[in-house]
Amino acid sequence: MLNCQTINFSSNLSKQRIDIAGNILGEKIVKYIIAFSLYLFGARRRHIAESLRIPHDTLKSFIKRVLQNGMTAFEDRRQKTSSFLPNGAVFPGKPSVALIDKDVIIDFGVSRRTLKIPACNVLQVKTILLTMLDNKLITAQKAAEILGCSPVHILRLSHALGEGDVHSLIDKRQGQKKDYLFSPEIKAELVQQFAANAISGKPTSSRLISQQIAERCQLNLADRSIRHHMKKMGLRHIVKTLPRLVDTLKKIALNDPQDE
Repeated sequence: MLNCQTINFSSNLSKQRIDIAGNILGEKIVKYIIAFSLYLFGARRRHIAESLRIPHDTLKSFIKRVLQNGMTAFEDRRQKTSSFLPNGAVFPGKPSVALIDKDVIIDFGVSRRTLKIPACNVLQVKTILLTMLDNKLITAQKAAEILGCSPVHILRLSHALGEGDVHSLIDKRQGQKKDYLFSPEIKAELVQQFAANAISGKPTSSRLISQQIAERCQLNLADRSIRHHMKKMGLRHIVKTLPRLVDTLKKIALNDPQDE
């Protein structure tokens, strides 16, 4: 380990060299090079941030990016190309996943190359998303959002996949019962059934709604997935207020002179 205490430093030379480097690389890049160097020498991040007048959280994020992405972390990521990488190279983007219509679109952030997987191929989607999660490319929350379950369940599935391969993701309790991703169309059916139950005074439990949607739409949706999305959309907060709102609107319509 290099011991900087044995090295003689010149404040005049330091200023000259920083000025020269700043004119070539830019003052911001020079500041972050110094920050990362001090980090490597063992300085506390909070002390580095205070000395260089960099917000502490910004410095932490910067160091994390350097360790993940390398030299491109020193540059302005709003630029389309990098001066540190070979000519024509672009900044690698952050991996992302989204449910669009009936497909799961996975973007690895490299050269605009994406994977498109039919949402109905649930086992395939689960395997890829959980593999991305295990490699820290996406969060458990994002995987849960796409698969329509809780982050806790996602972590259980991830552990099961690591222990027992893809076969562990198959629901063996009822054979390979078909699962469904919560597309916008399925969410609409959920909201519609919840609203119908709330207005008519029927229970709005996830178990009952699951049964009703299965009978009406031939969709087998897990109770836990329905509970997750009901909570996420805040539907429980309108159980009592929705019927009152409907009654109020009916009374207003009856008393509206334009209807006479």
